[in-house]
Amino acid sequence: MSQIFEKNIQALIKKNPQLAAKIFAIKTNKKFEVVQQGNDTINLNIIDKEKKYPVYETEPLKEILKKEEEFKKNYLRYPALYFFGLGNGIFTKLLFSNPSLKRVVVFEPNLEIIYIAFHIVDFSEEILNNKLLIYLPEEVTYAKALEILLDPDTQLFLKTYELHIHSTYYEKFYSDEIIKLNKTLIRAIKQIITNYGNDIIDTLIGIEHHIKNIPEMLKQPYFKQLKNKKNSNLAVIVATGPSLNKQLPLLKEIQDYVTIISVDASMPILEKWGIVPDFVTSIERVEATAKFFENTSKDFQKKFTTIHASLQHEKVLNNSYGNKILVMRPYSYNKFLSLHRFGYLGIGMSAANMAFELAYFLGFKTITLIGQDLAYAEDGHSHATGHIFGNNEVKFKESDEYVEKYGGNGFIRTTRVWNMFRNFFERDIEYISKEGITTINATEGGARIHGAIEMPFKEVIKKYLQKEKKKKIKLKKAKENEINRYLQKAHKKFNEFIHIGQRVQKQIEKTFLKVAKECEKLEKLNKENRLEEIDFEKLLQLSKDIDKIKEKIETKKMKILYGDVIQSYLVNKELDLAKIIVKPTNSEIEKKAKLIDWIMNHKEWLFMLAGSINAQIIVIKRSIKPLEEELKKRNLPFTPLK
Repeated sequence: MSQIFEKNIQALIKKNPQLAAKIFAIKTNKKFEVVQQGNDTINLNIIDKEKKYPVYETEPLKEILKKEEEFKKNYLRYPALYFFGLGNGIFTKLLFSNPSLKRVVVFEPNLEIIYIAFHIVDFSEEILNNKLLIYLPEEVTYAKALEILLDPDTQLFLKTYELHIHSTYYEKFYSDEIIKLNKTLIRAIKQIITNYGNDIIDTLIGIEHHIKNIPEMLKQPYFKQLKNKKNSNLAVIVATGPSLNKQLPLLKEIQDYVTIISVDASMPILEKWGIVPDFVTSIERVEATAKFFENTSKDFQKKFTTIHASLQHEKVLNNSYGNKILVMRPYSYNKFLSLHRFGYLGIGMSAANMAFELAYFLGFKTITLIGQDLAYAEDGHSHATGHIFGNNEVKFKESDEYVEKYGGNGFIRTTRVWNMFRNFFERDIEYISKEGITTINATEGGARIHGAIEMPFKEVIKKYLQKEKKKKIKLKKAKENEINRYLQKAHKKFNEFIHIGQRVQKQIEKTFLKVAKECEKLEKLNKENRLEEIDFEKLLQLSKDIDKIKEKIETKKMKILYGDVIQSYLVNKELDLAKIIVKPTNSEIEKKAKLIDWIMNHKEWLFMLAGSINAQIIVIKRSIKPLEEELKKRNLPFTPLK
C-alpha cells in the first residue's frame, strides 16, 4: 500500500467510513488504466478501458493548468465549489492554493477513479479539515444534499452555486447522472432558502402569539414527559389527502391497538367515522385553524391529547377542549427562554410533519402514513371527503409542479407547498432510518415519498399489528412553585431581549445614516458625470463600518435573539450580496466598481436590519401583557419592560 493512499484512507475513515471501506476494498484498478504522457511524472491520464476513452482528451497537465487559470480568474472569491468528477486529483489539489476557498465538493461516479487519485495526490489534510468532501452521485439523496449544502460557512452563497464538470469524459458518458444530481442539489437549495423564511409578518405573528401563550403553556402538561412513551407498537399518522377515506374502515377496526396521531384537519373526519385518535397535532398560526376545532365536539376532543404549537392563534386554543400540550417550535429565541421542559417540536412545515416528529419522539420504531397524498387526486380533488374547507379547497395553479407518483408509475400534479412538506418527510425519514426506524407510506395514492416503504394498509396491519390494547399515557403538570419560577425567568429574559436589541439597533442606525449620506453623493456624482471625485478612502472606511455591524449581528447572542426575524428580512438580500462578494476583480476599475456596488447595496440592507430588530422589540413589548398580568395575579415581583 502506497504511503499517500494510506494517508488518504486513514483521513477518509474518520470522515466518511462507508466510502473509505468501499475504496479500501479495491485491490487494483481494472476498469481504468493510468498512463504517463511525456516526461513529466504528474502528466497522468486515466483511460477508461471499457469505453475506450480518456478522462483528459489532450495533455492532462496542460488541460489542468488551463482550467486552474480559468478558476483563478473567475472563481477566486468563491468559498465553495462543486464538481462532477475527480479525474487524477491534481486539479482539485491545486484549487486549495486559494485561501478564500473553504470547501470543494466532488461527486465522482467511479470508485476506481477515486482509488487512482488517492494514489497520486495527498488529500489527507483537506479531508480531515472538511475542505474536501467526496461522494458517489448515486448515494446523494435529497437528505444528503441538504446535509452537504447546509454548511454555515457557505450556505449564504447558494445563489452562486454551479455544478462544474471536471472534463469532457464525464460530460460525454454521465450526462444523465449529472442532470439527476443537479436537480437534487437545486431542490435542496430551494428548500434551504425557503426555510429561512421570506415573510417577516408571519414570523412576528408567531412571536407575538408565542409570548401571549406562555402563561397557558406553563399551566398545561409539559411536553418533555412524552419522550419514549409509546403506548403501542405501531403509530399511524392520519393526514387529509384525497385517498384518506378508503383507509378509514380499516383504521376504525384497529383503533384500539395502534397509536393514531391525526393532523387537526382530519379530526372532524375521524369523529364522523367514530375513530378516536390518541394525539392531534396543530401547528398553523392563522385564525382559520380554529375551524377544525369548532367543527369537532367538545366531548370528542376530551378523548385525546392535542399537541399545539405555542405560536397558535388564541382562537385555536380557546376552541381546544381536551387535554392539551403547548410545545415550542425549535426557534432559537424560544430556546433562549430556557423553558426546555416544555419541549420543542415542529421543525417541519405542516401538522403532518409535526405528527411524524411526535411519533419519533414517542419512541416508535414503525411509523405508518395514511392520507399523505401531497398531490391532487386524479379527479383534481385536493383533500379527503369531509374536509372542513371542502375536498377541492386547493385549486390548480400555474406554479404547480409534477413529481413521481406513489408506486413509481408516472408523475402526478402537486403544489409547491405540498412539495416542501414532502421534502421534510424525505429528510426526516432518512435521518431516523439510521436509528432502525421504519417508515411505511400506506397512502396508496398521491406522490412518492422517497425513503418510505410503499405498502397497502391491509398488509401493514397484517405484518406489524400486535393485538394488544394500547396503554393510556398519564400526563403531569408542573408544580405551582415551578410555574412561578418559569414565569419570572421568561419575563427576565425578555428584558434582556429588549436591552440588547435596542443597543445594537442604535449602532446600526448610526452606520445607516453615514452610508445613506454617501450613497446620495454617489448618485449625484454619477448623474452629473463627476465620478472622478468619488472618495474611495471614505468608501473603504464605510465598508469597515458595515463589517463591524455584521460582526455584531453574527454574535451568538444576537443570532439567538433576533436571528429568526433578521433572516426573514435579509436572507434574500444576503444571497444577492454574496454575488457581489464573488465577483472577479482583475483591474483597479473593477475593484472600485465592486466597492461602489457593495456600499450602495448596503444602504437598504442596513435600513431593513434596523427595521427588523425594531419590529421585534415592538412585538415583544406589545405581547408581554398577559405574562405580566399573570405575574401580578400571583403577586410575583418583576421589572416592567422599558
